[in-house]
Amino acid sequence: MKKYIFLDIDGTLLDSKKQVSCENIKAMNELKKDEFEIVFCSGRNNDYLINLSKKTNTSNYIISSNGSMIYNQKENKIIHADCIPFHILKNIYNYCKKNKLAITFNTDKYRYYNDFYHQEKKDIKIINNINDINNIIVTQFVVGSYNYQKMIEVKEYIDNIEELEIVNISTTMKFKQINSKDGFFYDVVLKGINKGTGIDSFIKYMNISKKDCIAIGDHINDVDMFNATEYKIAMGNGYEELKKQADYIAKTNDDNGVVDALEHLQKKFL
Repeated sequence: MKKYIFLDIDGTLLDSKKQVSCENIKAMNELKKDEFEIVFCSGRNNDYLINLSKKTNTSNYIISSNGSMIYNQKENKIIHADCIPFHILKNIYNYCKKNKLAITFNTDKYRYYNDFYHQEKKDIKIINNINDINNIIVTQFVVGSYNYQKMIEVKEYIDNIEELEIVNISTTMKFKQINSKDGFFYDVVLKGINKGTGIDSFIKYMNISKKDCIAIGDHINDVDMFNATEYKIAMGNGYEELKKQADYIAKTNDDNGVVDALEHLQKKFL
């Protein structure tokens, strides 16, 4: 039976310079496709994952925005989406505008930024009015700032919206690196949604078994991914909480840990 590998991106596939090594690309391209299928499962948006999957010859399916959207890129079709209601998006947009915070809305095709972002790119659209994204499917938004105190305050605001949940935070925020030059962010989705629920929905849609599912990750939000799969691999640079749950600990993301993980899986299951 084919094994499905749910692969995280940041801190796992990407190295500390946010690059995918040639060695990792080669290993994914050479993986036996009748035995293994790599499905990206990330907080990243759809468009980024589509481009990356083409580069690495991985699955047509992707799980984006921390599990809130499942997309079939071959058919250009949304399989599953946990949509955030527009009135909630409007409230948080107005809050961010008033308090000078950056906000990004993830959809199936684009990321929509408020006017704190000044350069449009292929997958980026700038909005000056929240009504510009009315009737558009938004499954996740990301709030960011270089001001630590403002991030504390916006967290309190988000925590008071019962429909929402902060599913991922920047390392700088987690470890209270108040003067970090990298800034801070929160990934926000509907309450109860995470990478694990995204995998659960994928398993149901594909009519496969949890026992044939594998997770590879590094961050604290990958715990939900581990809970939804049978076999778990943590990166050497991963959080200790994650490593304690892992069946195998691979090399770090700066030492081609994905290559190590895939080699281990082939030895174990083939």
